[in-house]
Amino acid sequence: MPTFSSDSLLAARFHNARPGLELTAIADAALPVARISADVLAQDRKQIPLLDEFVLRLVSTNLRTEGAIAGFLGLPSDMVTDTIADHFHKDLLTYGPSDSTAGARRLKLTPRGEQQERELSSITPVRVNEPLVFDQLLWKVSSFDRRMIIPRRQAQEQNMLLLPAAQRRPVEMSDLTAAAINVQLRERGLTDREVLQVKQITESKAPRVLPAKLLVYADADRNDIQLGVVIDGELSPDHELGLLGQGGAKALGIQVEAPAERPSLDPDLERARIPLAEVTKKRAEQAAVQLAAVAPKELAEERPRDEIRAISVFEHSDLLEEALTQARRRILLIAPWIKRAIVDTSFISKLETRLRRGVSVHIAYGYTPNDPKNDRDAVRRLENLASRYKEKFTFTRVKSTHAKVLVYDDVWITTSFNWLSFEGDRDRTYRMEEGTLVRGSKTVDEKYQRYLDLIAQESE
Repeated sequence: MPTFSSDSLLAARFHNARPGLELTAIADAALPVARISADVLAQDRKQIPLLDEFVLRLVSTNLRTEGAIAGFLGLPSDMVTDTIADHFHKDLLTYGPSDSTAGARRLKLTPRGEQQERELSSITPVRVNEPLVFDQLLWKVSSFDRRMIIPRRQAQEQNMLLLPAAQRRPVEMSDLTAAAINVQLRERGLTDREVLQVKQITESKAPRVLPAKLLVYADADRNDIQLGVVIDGELSPDHELGLLGQGGAKALGIQVEAPAERPSLDPDLERARIPLAEVTKKRAEQAAVQLAAVAPKELAEERPRDEIRAISVFEHSDLLEEALTQARRRILLIAPWIKRAIVDTSFISKLETRLRRGVSVHIAYGYTPNDPKNDRDAVRRLENLASRYKEKFTFTRVKSTHAKVLVYDDVWITTSFNWLSFEGDRDRTYRMEEGTLVRGSKTVDEKYQRYLDLIAQESE
């Protein structure tokens, strides 16, 4: 049973969320938010249950028998009796002298009960400071977790797509109402406080954003492009409508191009290849199992020893991660470009772990001489790693390659997907990249040797 990354899990869950459209891309996005400190007049709700409060207040107003209290409230006598018994246990009530005429025992507040009743009668509003998050796309206060918010500069450094704000001005007092704040307090589970009035607000000057995911859908002709916004793992229709109001995909510079041509296989492999639609359906079923948190012993399905199947654009990063963390014998990777968004500290660390465990690694890159699309610091990191593991790691620049290949152990993947640069471009042009995975066939050994020969021939 495969383990899904966050993006591939979203793809499996929401690929059918737009009937007639195809999920083409999932992009890291940044929702503009403001951190607000609101000085409010509020009243904390009483902690005592309502019936408990009524009993204490009625006893203080001279209704001092169980029958009188039950009659006044119109409640069954056993409910009142249970509440009175509880007050006796808490030392809030006791019995006073009996009524001389009726002989009924009369209830009386204890000193502790008198104090409780005074507190219930004298609760007054207080001024408190409420930390809030203001959603600048929907232009309203929200219940977002403040711990998830990051500086906008960090989002820009991570190449997140910055979503627009509904208005270009600071948040004002008129934008927050007591009722709206109370709704958000309830959503956060804070049910004991009632905001009565907003007295003053202070907005943090440092721009902040909330990380989100943007789903890009397109029709076959790529004329209809629709966006879905995922926040905290769930689609948000309100934010989708908010983006539409700001111009949608066009305003964000998002385009969808024709799918890249999938590398073809030998005829016998093509005939055995499981098509993408069937693979997507199967992965959706597997994702549902993962979301249900089924115990490991229930996941009895084993990975097939031999398979030839399609892989979607969203599965590629999972397979690269599998190679970097699980390969035991060999890794061979060919890609036109190298970007630091992929070849980062984590990538280098995982690759070095494979090398230390005796895995043989070959990486080749190159599209044109002096290609500006390569990030020099990412290339340098791989060069340095290769210099430390000369017996196990060859890092080669080739004259020109259109190949996009990954081989690890008994797996061969040929694709149109850019293995080492898929998150490195700042343009927002997307296409559906499709590849093929071949596992366990003798073809894998043949392809591995063929690519080694190709690297040797094309090296500069």
